[in-house]
Amino acid sequence: MAEILSFPGLKGGFAIGLSWLHEEAQPTNSALRASALELGRNVRWGVVHESAEGAVQSGFCEPMAGAKPAGLKPLAAIVASQHRQPWMGLFHLQGSRCWYVAVRQGHAVITGGDQVGTLEELTAVRAQHRALGEWTEVEGTLRDLAAMARASKGVSAMRDVLTGPWKSTAYVAAAIAGTAALAGGGWYWYDQQQKAEREAQLMRQRAIAAAQRANEAAQQRVLPWVEEAAPAAFLQACRRAWDNQALAEAGWTLAGWHCKRATSTTMTIETNWKRDGGIAANAPGVLTSDGNQANASSNVPAAFLPSASAVHSVADAQRSMWTYAHGSGVGLQLTMPPALPPSNGNPPVDPWLSMTADISFGAPPWLGTGGGLDAVPGLRLTEVSYDAATQAWKGTGKLYALRDGASPPVAANHNVGKPR
Repeated sequence: MAEILSFPGLKGGFAIGLSWLHEEAQPTNSALRASALELGRNVRWGVVHESAEGAVQSGFCEPMAGAKPAGLKPLAAIVASQHRQPWMGLFHLQGSRCWYVAVRQGHAVITGGDQVGTLEELTAVRAQHRALGEWTEVEGTLRDLAAMARASKGVSAMRDVLTGPWKSTAYVAAAIAGTAALAGGGWYWYDQQQKAEREAQLMRQRAIAAAQRANEAAQQRVLPWVEEAAPAAFLQACRRAWDNQALAEAGWTLAGWHCKRATSTTMTIETNWKRDGGIAANAPGVLTSDGNQANASSNVPAAFLPSASAVHSVADAQRSMWTYAHGSGVGLQLTMPPALPPSNGNPPVDPWLSMTADISFGAPPWLGTGGGLDAVPGLRLTEVSYDAATQAWKGTGKLYALRDGASPPVAANHNVGKPR
């Protein structure tokens, strides 16, 4: 069941809990009507969204009391591109209510990937989707959604897909059919035409769903570290963002700074602010409940090319990572992923694993300590952060390595390089 969220300072409402269908191209009005009818007789609100990668989707829901579709935008379409695909998010709303969103190829919302329910219900859905392959997992609150919803520009509002051009056409067709019925059977012809159109649309949706499953199966064979930025390229993008970062704004001082990769073309910059004589009206971003802190999030442009495909065994990867740490004088913590459950003789889904690397740089890593990171095969940074209170600079990354006994995987044909 769809619901509406609203956020202070943002116009209109945001619809969650839609049913999403994948489209080969921009659907016609008649195709949208047919899809709505297939989903249920009470389904009549819809929207068409095309991601930056060209993935076209249509989303539908039943009308919601007290709201007009033109005042609502689909929140799943807004947030889909704000994390690296594939990603799934679980956001706590009020009480036991949560919102779950799941995004894969083309930053498209998957079927069943826009749901509202209890934590228990959505945890079960998330567990089912994990079987599709590796995901970036995100958790947050209404405050996080409020920051993400600010990027709604370019996302279409919803509309009633059963009215508009169809309404007048239907009246004309009915009048013609009524007249033709006197001559014998005109209405039957019209009804059969509509039925055939709906059946054709349903077959098309099934074909698209099958193609999506095939694409997702192929996506699982893509080497994730090849699709991620090399450490030097990541640090270069973070440095550009830091060089443009204000340390104080109207009586609010920067308390924390986080640079994260969102997509292959954007970085997400999250900032935490502390009141230092300022007032709430001038707080950057979303004010916290105590009125003395604020949090903001924004995307900045970046462009990353695929990186090297070489990875080592677990032991060699750990040795290489520690060699960098010892040589650079930085702190390091390496964490292995959870052990796999019994496989009953079947090999793991992927022949690789990813360890978590937490690095204490001590200073901005682009000033020297991060210079040797590219020499660690399979290392990909996911975040660089700064804490003003401790003056600490830290990095987080994934260290990819081959499972014991696994053969080196073959990467797709990519051109390797630094950010454009």
